[in-house]
Amino acid sequence: MKNYSQKKSGFTLLETIVYIALFNLIFIAIMNATLTFYNSNRYTLEQMDQLDSARKGVAAMVGGIREATYSETGTYPIEAASDNSITYYADYDNDGVVERVRYFLTGTNFQRGVVEPTGSPLAYTGAESVVTLAQYIRNTAQAVNIFQYYDSSGTLMTSPYTLINIRYVKVSLIVNVNPATLPNEFTLRSSAAIRNLKSNL
Repeated sequence: MKNYSQKKSGFTLLETIVYIALFNLIFIAIMNATLTFYNSNRYTLEQMDQLDSARKGVAAMVGGIREATYSETGTYPIEAASDNSITYYADYDNDGVVERVRYFLTGTNFQRGVVEPTGSPLAYTGAESVVTLAQYIRNTAQAVNIFQYYDSSGTLMTSPYTLINIRYVKVSLIVNVNPATLPNEFTLRSSAAIRNLKSNL
């Protein structure tokens, strides 16, 4: 009768140590690759995030300018216009009431301020609610105006702007998270014709 030796299953201590060491090496390699990818692409990711915020802000602004209308107090649709700021009246939040809306540049932040009319009769005397729509705006550094204004004949207007002649607004917003790092700045462009202004003014 033959005797068969029975093999024991499982890992030896040496095999366990080797497997743990290999697992740790693979884990460290994956973590290093992930960190390297993130660090090398962090600027691009931040830039894309800011571009997305700026794009949404520009879209909302252009839509509002297009629908600018007379205020609840009868004020002309455009209250103020400058190279880097515009104030107009529109039903910003679609609540049936016309708000005063201001888009403006503060340093490198592009912001929106909204004033709701209150009281009886209605007046725009309340506090302005301000939010930052986009950061890292480089228009000032690049000497590029955010806003350009055109009259009814399509002629580019020059500052100081005659408000009752403004019929068309072009917007250029330059975004760059870090000017010292590639890729270079991106310029978002859009425009709006103001629908509710009479052509005979």
